[in-house]
Amino acid sequence: MNKFLVFFLILVFSCSYNKESNRNYVGYLVSNDSIKIPFNFEYKKSGISINNGDELVFLRLNNSFKDSLRFESPFFEEYINFKINGDSLNGYLYNQSLYRKIPFYAIPGMERFENKFFSENVDFNGEWRIIFNFSKSDSYEGKLIVNQSDSDVISTVRTETGDYGYMQGKINFNELSISNFNGSRAYLINGKLNNDTIRGDFYRGNYGQSDFIAFKDDKFKLSDPYGLTSLKKGYKSFDFKFDDINGEIISDNDKKFEDKVVLVQIMGSWCPNCIDESKYLSELSRKYKDISIVSIAFEYAKDKNQAINNLKKIKKNLNLNYDLLLGGYGGTDKKNILEKLNSLDKLISYPTLIVIDKNKIVRKIHTGFNGPATGDEYEKFKYNFEEFLKLLITE
Repeated sequence: MNKFLVFFLILVFSCSYNKESNRNYVGYLVSNDSIKIPFNFEYKKSGISINNGDELVFLRLNNSFKDSLRFESPFFEEYINFKINGDSLNGYLYNQSLYRKIPFYAIPGMERFENKFFSENVDFNGEWRIIFNFSKSDSYEGKLIVNQSDSDVISTVRTETGDYGYMQGKINFNELSISNFNGSRAYLINGKLNNDTIRGDFYRGNYGQSDFIAFKDDKFKLSDPYGLTSLKKGYKSFDFKFDDINGEIISDNDKKFEDKVVLVQIMGSWCPNCIDESKYLSELSRKYKDISIVSIAFEYAKDKNQAINNLKKIKKNLNLNYDLLLGGYGGTDKKNILEKLNSLDKLISYPTLIVIDKNKIVRKIHTGFNGPATGDEYEKFKYNFEEFLKLLITE
C-alpha cells in the first residue's frame, strides 16, 4: 500500500470521529456462535484505552492494514484489524505465530454486561476454591477472588502458575459474569450460584473452554510457589549460555554476574504473567544495585527475527535495563526446553524465577507469578521476596 493511501485511511478515521473523540465502546471477541467476550474501551485519536476494572490497557494506532486500520499492544504480538461501519467497528484479533483469528466487533456503549436484576441477598464476596475441568482427569484448582459492590464486581483468579488478570463484571440475581481483555488475553467466566456453590464455564478467546465448580473453603491453599520447581539431583547451580537480542553470547560465567545476587527469569513475550513479572523485575533492578537480572525467553514465533523483534518491543516499552536472551523459538514445549536448561528437574510454568546467591548457589525457585490483580497477596509476595533479597545481598 502506498504512503498516500495509508495517510488517507488514517485521515478518514480521524475525521470520522473528530466530533465524537474519546467515545466509549463495548467490544466483543467472539468465542463461539453463542458466547462473546465483552470489554469496555474508549476510543482516542491515537488508539483505544481498554478498562479492566482497576487496569487500563492502551492499544496504539500503528499503521493501516490493507483497507482497514490496525491497533496493537505495546507488549504482545496480537493486533486488531477493523473497519468502520457507521457507529460500529468490525474486524479480527490476530496472532500470526499461534495461527489465531478471533472475530471482533464493537458498538457504542458503557456496560459490558446487562444489568437485569440485582438482589441484596446474593453475596459473591470473598475467596472461592475453584476447580476447572472438575469432571475430567486434567482438572486444576485455583482461588476465585470476588470484590462485590452491589451488582458491580472486580475479580481475578489465582492459580499455581499465575493469575488471570484484572476481571470486571456484573451480578444479575444469582449469575456472575466477569471478563477481561489486555490486548492478548481474553477471558470470560459465567457462573450461577446455587445454595453455596457456583457452577459455570470459563472461556479463553475462541480456543479454550472448560467447566468449573467453586465453593467456599477456608482451609484451601495453593501450593507453595517455591516448592514446585527444583534442580536435578546433584546440581547446586544454574548454568545458561544464550545469545541476547543483539546477538551477543551471555552466560552465567560472565564477569558482570560476579559477586551479585542473580535473578534468572524463564519467560516468553506472549505470556501476560511474564509481562507482569518483568515490570516488577524492572523495579527491582533500579531499587537494588547489588542484584543482576537476566531473562531467558522461549517464543512461539516461528521466525527468529520475529522472536527477536517481539523481545525488543517489550524491552523498549517496559524500559528493561537488563539482558533478554533468546532461549528458543518456534514453540514452548517444556520437555524440549528442559534439554536447553539441563540444571532444572522440570519446568511447570512461564514465568519461573531462579534466585542465585553471590556464590552461584541456587537458593530458591519461584514458579508462576500472581501479580497486581491479586491485591494484598501481591503486596505480601513483594514484601517477603525483597526481605529475602536483602538477606542474600548482605551475605
